[in-house]
Amino acid sequence: MKGTPKIKNRQVPRLDPLVLEAALEYYRRGWAIIPIAKGTKKPPKGWPWKPYQTRKPTEDELRDWFYLRDDLCLAVILGPVSGGLVCRDFDDMAAYEAWAARFPSLAATLPTVETARGRHVYFLAECDRITHLDDGELRGAGYCLLPPSLHPDGHVYEWLIPLPQGHLPFVSDVQTAGFLRLDAVTERTETTERTDDCRGEPRQLLGRSVEADIEAAILCSLPLQIGTRNRQVFELARALKAIPSLADAPVDSLECHVRRWHTLGIEKRVIGTEPFEETWIDFTLGWPKVRFPKGSEPMARLLELAKSAPLPTAAMGYEQESLRLLVALCRELQGVSGDNPFFLSCRTAAELLELTTSKGLPDHIKAWRWLFLLVQDRVLTEVEKGDIKGRRATRFRYLGD
Repeated sequence: MKGTPKIKNRQVPRLDPLVLEAALEYYRRGWAIIPIAKGTKKPPKGWPWKPYQTRKPTEDELRDWFYLRDDLCLAVILGPVSGGLVCRDFDDMAAYEAWAARFPSLAATLPTVETARGRHVYFLAECDRITHLDDGELRGAGYCLLPPSLHPDGHVYEWLIPLPQGHLPFVSDVQTAGFLRLDAVTERTETTERTDDCRGEPRQLLGRSVEADIEAAILCSLPLQIGTRNRQVFELARALKAIPSLADAPVDSLECHVRRWHTLGIEKRVIGTEPFEETWIDFTLGWPKVRFPKGSEPMARLLELAKSAPLPTAAMGYEQESLRLLVALCRELQGVSGDNPFFLSCRTAAELLELTTSKGLPDHIKAWRWLFLLVQDRVLTEVEKGDIKGRRATRFRYLGD
């Protein structure tokens, strides 16, 4: 292509289609892709990459650069030229694991690359600079190597959490998401006060991990542009449903979280002039319709923890294995809820424990009987009775060991 920088070819070319295919896939996402000399972190010698900080290469340019080449890897230029793509570069695993423990929903959702020393976590944000940190960098500029590139030490970059089918999640506040200073986030969550901004009852202090999960659900479900609010309201409902302590929460207890989502959307200019009431109506209609929580990982993870952890003493006296598992699950639910009671419906319990009727349907009655038994045996205490008409699940507190 005329005017396109040429890359000096090696003497014996061999076709390496993976790099070209990857480059084209990233290109279709709107990313600015550049070649990197294999086994290095730099473009080929003498090849100017900075012009592509302000314009994306064309498909023809990518084919010209990568076709019949096996001596090249690839990188993405971060920031506005790639649609606001940002990378949090964790230089070591300890730093990444500390962040992931604080923000498990973000860690389970955001596309993540395994690097030679740590992790690269990708998302969209309003960021156009590089911030240097003790444990890595927050990059909204410069470039990062992408899979299937080869690190100089021989490590092959690969996606641990793959790219989504559509747009990457938009993170409206990188500080709140823990991408700058974790201690600042800790300070904020530890000083959260009780407030009456939730309809139905005063909002109680939640465990810090639950607060972080809620914030992650809000940040990851914001619209990318005006006109997509209605769809993203349902994504917010799915994301909140995936948080175990909220899975069976009555919709009126979630108004404060929906209001924060709406307010952030207005501030970021991705929600138009619709009043909050319109968002709230959409959310209240969508909440009971969620059948597949986003990712469904958190509740499934709790069930796996219940299965793998030592059996609670309170479960020892029961003969049925699934009933013992229910006791263990309640213990895990209480653990993620902190000092607060947890919601658990008969429907959810039946589905998780795979209790079925003779017709193969979830056996809600058996789940109800078992929960009734656990209350009678003082393994659980019923804090607030559920309401079928109001779609409100019963709130329990675990009393066992």
